[in-house]
Amino acid sequence: MDSVSIVNEAVSSNNVEMITSLGSTLHQNNATMQNVDVINPSKIDPDQFLSAAANGDIEPFKQNSEQLGLIVTPIKNTVLHINITSEKVSIEFVEEILGICPSLLLQVNAQGDTPLHVAAKFEHVAVVEVLIKLAKAQHVELESGIGAARQMLRMTNNKGNTALHEAVRNKVASVVRILVKEDPDFSYSANNCGETPLYIAAEIGFSSAVFELLETCSSATHEGPNGKTALHAAARRNYRGLTKDILEKKKSLTKEIDDNGWTPLHCAAYYGRFRVTDVLLEYDKSVAYIADKYRKMTPLHLAASRGHIDIIRGIISYCPDCYELVDNRGWNVLHFAMATLNKEELCSLAEIPLIKKLVHEKDVKGNTPLHVLAAVTPYSLSIQDIVNKFEGDKLSVNKQNVNVTNLFRRSCSELKEEIFELSKETGDIGSYPLGVIGREDGIANDNLKLLEKAKESHLVVAALIATVTFAAAFTLPGGYKSEQGKNQGTAILSRNSAFQSFVIADTIAMVFSMLAVFAYFIMSLEFLPLKRYLSLFQIAPWFVVVAMAAMVIAFVTGTYAVLSPSLGLAIATCIIGLTVFLLMSRVGYIYVKEL
Repeated sequence: MDSVSIVNEAVSSNNVEMITSLGSTLHQNNATMQNVDVINPSKIDPDQFLSAAANGDIEPFKQNSEQLGLIVTPIKNTVLHINITSEKVSIEFVEEILGICPSLLLQVNAQGDTPLHVAAKFEHVAVVEVLIKLAKAQHVELESGIGAARQMLRMTNNKGNTALHEAVRNKVASVVRILVKEDPDFSYSANNCGETPLYIAAEIGFSSAVFELLETCSSATHEGPNGKTALHAAARRNYRGLTKDILEKKKSLTKEIDDNGWTPLHCAAYYGRFRVTDVLLEYDKSVAYIADKYRKMTPLHLAASRGHIDIIRGIISYCPDCYELVDNRGWNVLHFAMATLNKEELCSLAEIPLIKKLVHEKDVKGNTPLHVLAAVTPYSLSIQDIVNKFEGDKLSVNKQNVNVTNLFRRSCSELKEEIFELSKETGDIGSYPLGVIGREDGIANDNLKLLEKAKESHLVVAALIATVTFAAAFTLPGGYKSEQGKNQGTAILSRNSAFQSFVIADTIAMVFSMLAVFAYFIMSLEFLPLKRYLSLFQIAPWFVVVAMAAMVIAFVTGTYAVLSPSLGLAIATCIIGLTVFLLMSRVGYIYVKEL
């Protein structure tokens, strides 16, 4: 019996392992004998077949039908793989090639991808439909009791992905719809990264795929890596609509915990996802009382530790009595809030009677929330306002017999060092990835130094532009009129349109450079909250960029105004000057691409 007959026999019984093993063995044996990259017993030119497959030309294959299952590229792509990935993919070619050699239907390449994997990945909906139709024509596999079509749908590649995994990852909604409806009873398992199709869809915000999986699949699995679920992913990404869709079908996921003991509400609270937090609490308030694995922190603690006051208010409104819960160090929500919130936020928090009463509560070391405030913030009148607002006791002492007033005066303390360490802590296996406490000291000192150096450099550039544009305004191109009269001392070129453009551009450069200087000045003020500092740091460089662009335009228009009698020279100067925008856009593109 020849090799093709053996392959066809394997296909008729849907024995995928036999097909893959046979193809690999024949490929290796032939490559050894002929020292070539493709199997070609008849010594025909393999490039002819591959080129024909890429162009959708079926004619060369009709005369060499016995070679089709054995012709592969160095990475084991068959002629069917080649056609599906080419720009000239052809439904007619796919149908005819499988009519000639049915074994290609389940033959995999070096990555373990079947033609269905490739078609799903490359968004070829019609090819997916044809492959499924032809697979259905195969006989039912006797042992498993499933047909070749479902066997093909359930095959996984080297990454553990089925064709549905690939379709979801590449956001091909039409293919997802087809695959799900063809095998609605199959529970798609996780791939090698621990991701199920539903988890992937939730993570990337693929709402139509989430809907199809939940509505059509009778048992859609929801697992993700590190014990997370699709609801964790939706909450982490702040997808409110997806969160609702998942909860409609799988409400029990609200209590599912990951390897760190986090529920989806923990994720939403930690990352500041207020809209999702509200949805989760609407469906199940009890999750607000669940503590995590390592520090026994509830979602309320996490929201306070990251400075998310809106989420603090939201959780308190749904579950008022969870305010008194403490973590494994005895810290309540106000301890965390004192370490992260600014004056305005803390004063607004004092308006909540339940939280205000926590000001006298002590942790396991005897520290009240005011001790925490004193450890992380130098004393000032604004701090006194907070103390008065909470009606706290500055003479309250901890177990080291240190009161709040003394702690305000200390430049270094054990509590301050503890809080600084908490701002860096990431847990045993990656929990609290942004640190337990998200306050200013939580940013690494190296990063702060880099920001300070960058700020100084930007300030120099902004000040230089302001100086140059200021000087240019009083040394106008073309000079001034010297004749006696009411126009004496005015610009000679004042009626020239290029000169007028120069004046406007120079003014814009001056204004935006001064805005940048002012922003960097504000950033240097003491007690500026970190959020405001970072916001200004993001905005101020754009002021400098606008000022630089306006300065270039001022140079070009001013030069053109004085050189317009020599038109060729004026145009050449303008073209050379404006090339800076091309170079700036290129540099900007490289920067964005690196991000």
